[in-house]
Amino acid sequence: MPKPISSELVATQLAASFARQGVLMAWQARLASAADGACEIVLPMSAVVTQQHGFFHGGVIGTLADAAGGYAANTLLMPSHECLSAEYKINFVAPGIGDTLIARGKVLKAGKTLVVSSAEVFVVKDGVEKLCAIMQQTLFVIPIN
Repeated sequence: MPKPISSELVATQLAASFARQGVLMAWQARLASAADGACEIVLPMSAVVTQQHGFFHGGVIGTLADAAGGYAANTLLMPSHECLSAEYKINFVAPGIGDTLIARGKVLKAGKTLVVSSAEVFVVKDGVEKLCAIMQQTLFVIPIN
């Protein structure tokens, strides 16, 4: 079980940073929880996040996974640093058919210049979670100006 965020300042910075994510705000995503080295982001289904068959779009799933891994890293980097994605690899293991996406990010290894994190993305249909994607990423550590 991840430890709660160790600082109120970090929690405030994290929430403010998330609120500046234009795409996530447009899609009505929310930062559901954060703890040291972990993060959960929830996204409701809407017409703006679908592909041609009415499922969650793969690009949306990837964006949510990227954000969850990044914010998991930021819980350990803030208040003096944050991160930018250097790369990620995602495997889609099931279609995004449902009413909600949940991305759960966690830090695998935090270094001085790079962080490696992962995220699992679940689609929720009729109250049941089903794994739909697995992502691993590398993030650059950058100072906050």
